[in-house]
Amino acid sequence: APIKKFRRDVPPELEKVVSRALAKNKEERYREMEDLAEDLHKIRDKSGIERRSGFVLPSADTRRKFAWNYPAAALIILLLASGAAWYYWRNANLRWAEESVGKVEELAQNDKYFEAYDLALQIEEYLPQNPVIAQLMPTISDKFTVTTEPDGARVFLKRFQPDDKGNFPERQLIGTTPINDLRIARGQYVLAIEKDGYAPLERTISGTTNRLGTKVIRITPPLRVESKLVEAGKQPANMVPVKGGEYKLVTWSRPTESPVKLNDFFIDKYEVSNREYKEFINAGGYLKQEYWKFPFVKDGKTLTWEEAMREFKDRTALQAPRNWTSQNFPEGKAEHPVTDITWYEAAAYAAFRGKSLPTIHQWEKAARDGMRDFLVVTMPWGLFKPGEATDFRANFNGIGTTAVNSFEFGMSPYGCYNTAGNVSEWCQNKRGDGFITSGGSWADPVYLFGQYGSYPGFYSSNKLGFRCVLNLPDAVGDQGAMQFSEEDEIPVFSPPKEADFKAILSHYHYDKTPLEAEIVETKETDEWRREKITFNGAEGERVIAYLYLPKNYARPLQVIHFYPADDVWFGFRSLQDSMDLALSPFIKSGRAVFGVAVKGYVERRHPPNYKRPEPNTVEYRRQVINGAIDLRRGLDYLETRSDIDAGKIAMMSFSNGSPMMLGWIVSALDSRYRSMIITGIGARPNWAKWIAEANPLNFVSHIRHPKLIMNGRYDESTPLKTEAEPFFKLLPEPKRLMLYDGGHVPPIEIFVPAANAWFDETLGAVKRE
Repeated sequence: APIKKFRRDVPPELEKVVSRALAKNKEERYREMEDLAEDLHKIRDKSGIERRSGFVLPSADTRRKFAWNYPAAALIILLLASGAAWYYWRNANLRWAEESVGKVEELAQNDKYFEAYDLALQIEEYLPQNPVIAQLMPTISDKFTVTTEPDGARVFLKRFQPDDKGNFPERQLIGTTPINDLRIARGQYVLAIEKDGYAPLERTISGTTNRLGTKVIRITPPLRVESKLVEAGKQPANMVPVKGGEYKLVTWSRPTESPVKLNDFFIDKYEVSNREYKEFINAGGYLKQEYWKFPFVKDGKTLTWEEAMREFKDRTALQAPRNWTSQNFPEGKAEHPVTDITWYEAAAYAAFRGKSLPTIHQWEKAARDGMRDFLVVTMPWGLFKPGEATDFRANFNGIGTTAVNSFEFGMSPYGCYNTAGNVSEWCQNKRGDGFITSGGSWADPVYLFGQYGSYPGFYSSNKLGFRCVLNLPDAVGDQGAMQFSEEDEIPVFSPPKEADFKAILSHYHYDKTPLEAEIVETKETDEWRREKITFNGAEGERVIAYLYLPKNYARPLQVIHFYPADDVWFGFRSLQDSMDLALSPFIKSGRAVFGVAVKGYVERRHPPNYKRPEPNTVEYRRQVINGAIDLRRGLDYLETRSDIDAGKIAMMSFSNGSPMMLGWIVSALDSRYRSMIITGIGARPNWAKWIAEANPLNFVSHIRHPKLIMNGRYDESTPLKTEAEPFFKLLPEPKRLMLYDGGHVPPIEIFVPAANAWFDETLGAVKRE
């Protein structure tokens, strides 16, 4: 960081004069003493230097009076001016440093470590022994060690510090290897290592802290990077080396606990792009049987080579990905990942390149290198705290794919781009009748990075792509290419006894005290008006809610009460962002949409000292009850609106609607819902251990209104056979189960028409003005 030479309130004219007078380069200094005196005299009144330093500049008359000895007088003036300026500069900066110590503490408490560290370095120039700064340094700074084989490599760091326009600082050269315990600001960086004659290395590094209130309860260990550089020409283009060794899967839905011995290998730095896949087609990839090394199995039947090739058709019935036309990818998408291809096509492309699809152990090793933390979510770039966003990190935008070389700050520990988001990726392993996928896509919630899915080999989707690995000639073993069974035990749940349920209900009583609701913010678009509302909720807290009102439709409006997925609960995005992203088609279809931010959302974060209670505790029950009260108070508010038809309120939940499953609970408690849609739902056996009054399984059998349950046949998060179907069996009539060929998130072209048709059936059609 640059050294602060002048305090901010020093007049720029004085800065300019003193800098010129003290310039190291003789040619840059004043050549005539009279010029210096004249400049000082000009800024006297404007800068207030006489008041600040006590030094009075000689007037023009005085200068003329002593003109006979002008060289001596000028020298005195120079010395006095320089001394006064230095004295002023020194004392001003000492005052500034003393006043700024508190700012460092404030920045540190807000985890703004880059800013805190830069400011602390400036303060140390003037207060080198300040005890507060010394105490803060372990929190706001990190020790960084880099060793390479061979040494002498240049090391660069680029901070994850975007400005308001999304621009990042330039990378900085910090030295050459070996670098030992170099002090740097705590934070997240892109690291680059370069040495002539060797392939460059690029990856992310991250140093973080965890807090309990203002107290830091954990600091990550000092950053250490050890790398064996690969000679230029020996590393395949656009691939990165991954160090082998024993590896055990650590993600949430891992299909095995068994470790695997991995050899060193190379993996694609980027997902395979449309441009690269076009090269496979142009080289006759679909015409050369030698690339297609695996038997073709569809719906339990083995296909011949000729039968299989007829399955791989683009929009014009030519052999290419399903979303291509005349064997050409969509315009402007050359560097986007290739999608809409089957596992068999991905495997054939890999063979064309002399590579293979990664095993799940290879993929996860390259994507996260065993990183796992029970307090916060782990992503490829490091620990991911609630309330942080994936902006600049990964593509979970819900809009579509982006270029494969996007999001450098989302790189994995081995330098792989987009292992989280953009597209989910085919892996080599077979599970049941399908093949495993990993990483999550642009259309998925962020937490699917930690889930493994499985799809039939002939399945294709615009959310599914791949990357390849290259095993070295001396590799031994299958690198974790084992096959997994889908024969998991299917749980059976029983509803509670009626007397037990009545006892549970007694905990959820609340008094309908005045809401004191206020509309605190509005936003108008051509299609709708959004109101941000606050009202009194559980335990006297003010609750935040959003109401979207469509234009050009007759009042009173039907309304959809929205329960977002876990990505909102865990702070990956706000409730408002989730509603903007997911619900626009329903607003444009003429229904109002309403969402309540319960405690823990970005809009209502828990206090800094919050610790999530275990679900078998009374404190957890209290949290669930308060959340249910806030949501029911939201229904109370809707009843006060003349522009809302309180007799036509529907409930819509994405996934389980937060780990507390409040959508299920409120739906069982409150009779004001007339319809219900849930997507990606499932019941888990471990819920049986939860405290009875907050166990969602005790509420499901009491949801009486019509219910549409939409689930993907290949759901990565709530598998159909073991979670979704057991949940559906618990539900009373009327109910309907709709299955689609997909994963956890239904395609919009399936979900929106089906949901609107269901609401038309259960609430009635909407009416235009």
